[in-house]
Order: sequence, then C-alpha cells, then structure tokens
Amino acid sequence: MTPAPTRTRTPRRLAVLFGAALAVSVIAGCGSDSDEASPEEQFCAAGESLRTDVSSLASLDVVASGTDGLTESIDAIKGDLSDMKESGSEVAATEIEALETSVDDLSSSLDDLGGDISAANATAVVSSVSAVGSSASAVYDVLSSTCP
Repeated sequence: MTPAPTRTRTPRRLAVLFGAALAVSVIAGCGSDSDEASPEEQFCAAGESLRTDVSSLASLDVVASGTDGLTESIDAIKGDLSDMKESGSEVAATEIEALETSVDDLSSSLDDLGGDISAANATAVVSSVSAVGSSASAVYDVLSSTCP
C-alpha cells in the first residue's frame, strides 16, 4: 500500500493570516486620527501660550535682558498670534488684530530705541508694553469664554 498523500495546510493558513492582517489594516486606516487637534483645541493651546508669553513680557527684567529679551518676547507673542489665526478659528479675530497692532507698535518703539536710549524712547517702550497687556486682556476674555 502506498501511503496516503499528506495535505499541507500551509497555503490555507497563510491565506487566513494574510486576510486577517489585511482586515486589521483596513480597519485601522478607516479610524479617525485622534492625534490631530481640532481648530478650537489649537486656538486654545495657542491662547495659553500667549498668556505665558505676555506674562513673561510684563515681568521681563529689561536691564538684565536688554533689548534682545524684548525682541524674543515680541517674536514669541507674534508666533502665538499667528498660531491662533492659523487654527482656522475665527474666534477673537477683532481682539487678535488689535493685539497684533499693539505688538507691532511695541516692535516699532523698540526699533526707535536704536543705540540712543533716551527717557522719551524708554517711556514709549514702557507705554507700548502696557498697551500690549491691555490688548491681551481682551483676547483673554474671549479665551475664558471659549476654552475649557
């Protein structure tokens, strides 16, 4: 007698495993990307960063940091405002525009200092920092009512 032919189940098992792997990858591909923040979440995160950066500007030791410290603070605030606008959220558009104007005025006051620091130039910078704080308060009001 001849032995009965042995049937290999390897191709069938591979087909089942391949099918299962394909099903898992299709299901995973259909899911939403939960790592992507919503426009509101992006807006609120940028708003929190804005609060921190404006607070840092207000408490900046200009004598120790010099104009470079002011420039860094201005750049950080401009970045926060850009992030808030790029979030796609139209919330606080008017308030953000007013704050941008205040920050631009501060930047101009700082540029006017140049190498000639006078009492008038220094007063203009201090006044501009104060205006940034006031304009930021209007943005904070919107953040408080919009963000969790």
